[in-house]
Amino acid sequence: MGMLMKWKRVLLRIVLFACLGLLIEVFFTAGYALIRGNWNMHGNSSPWMLIVYGLLGVLIRPVSEQFRRWRIPYLGRAFFYMVCIFAVEYMYGVVFNMAGLRIWDYSNYAWNLHGHITLVYTPFWFFLALWLEYLHKKLDACAVVMAAGYSADDILADR
Repeated sequence: MGMLMKWKRVLLRIVLFACLGLLIEVFFTAGYALIRGNWNMHGNSSPWMLIVYGLLGVLIRPVSEQFRRWRIPYLGRAFFYMVCIFAVEYMYGVVFNMAGLRIWDYSNYAWNLHGHITLVYTPFWFFLALWLEYLHKKLDACAVVMAAGYSADDILADR
């Protein structure tokens, strides 16, 4: 694979993870609104979160490959990813606040740390962490196909 193709693949993976992350967040917050009785199900996020979610497109593969070499079991890897999600969420919460942005605030939640993270979301983050390697494989496959210039019509033409 040529250097240009590798860079296109990485950039597409970043974009795909960023968009999927934003979509998941909007649906998650809409579901949370529904649980609280808001039948309008208004979900929310911020375009600033594209940066955070896009990072997954770069970081998951090398970490996953190293963990597999070390033979760390699946649930152990998922637990590590969950801890990393909390760490990144906290770090970006601090950075965004220092920049004058208040993207999220968990101050009113139980078990929060400075309003940047809350352990209330532990089950959700762990569930998401269980899917990260799988999502990476699927989104990377999409990135490879897109970077090579194939369209859905090209792929389905032989069927």
